[in-house]
Amino acid sequence: LDQSLVPPSSTRPPPAMAPVDDDPEPTPASEASEAPAAAEARLEKGQLVLAKGLVGARQLNNMPGRILSFDESTGRYGVIFMFDGNQKSLKRENLDKLEVASEACLREIFASEVGSQRLKQLLEEGELGFAEFGDEDLRRVVTRLLRAGYWADNTTIMEEIAGDLNLAEGPGGLQAIDLIRELENAEELSAALVRVGAQVNADAEV
Repeated sequence: LDQSLVPPSSTRPPPAMAPVDDDPEPTPASEASEAPAAAEARLEKGQLVLAKGLVGARQLNNMPGRILSFDESTGRYGVIFMFDGNQKSLKRENLDKLEVASEACLREIFASEVGSQRLKQLLEEGELGFAEFGDEDLRRVVTRLLRAGYWADNTTIMEEIAGDLNLAEGPGGLQAIDLIRELENAEELSAALVRVGAQVNADAEV
């Protein structure tokens, strides 16, 4: 990943905010300590936040955004997501403050997760991407680090990682990764392409 990436500016007018009706997904006990202490405190305008537990808009989970407003009548926050300028109206329980966790918390994550060494290697080589997220251990440690704000000082990098992770965990994501690996390892590329095409057609008919 190129650490010098800078989010491009946009002159497009932002779209109107759309409410997202989602019940939050349960947070594993192992991640409870990574949430801010004042989890239900009022979020201020301009606060950086992280979306979580969204079902109808899963592509926004673990994505950084910024608070624009608060609607007293609905109890929802207007949030703009920097990666595409999209605006959503979200419940408080679907938002965490985007803050870097303590050194002790980050050390605990790296020490306790099996996928930590693999992650460090991929980051050093600049090879962390969609196809690597077929590894369940890697997905778990990256999810915990995203929620702990490990990449909070570079939201562009954070968006890239969260986007790849969300794709991998979405419908057909792991199957797509398997197909990519098959193509990478195929001795007979033409035969592999036929199998990939058949799989794509089968998925389209579902």
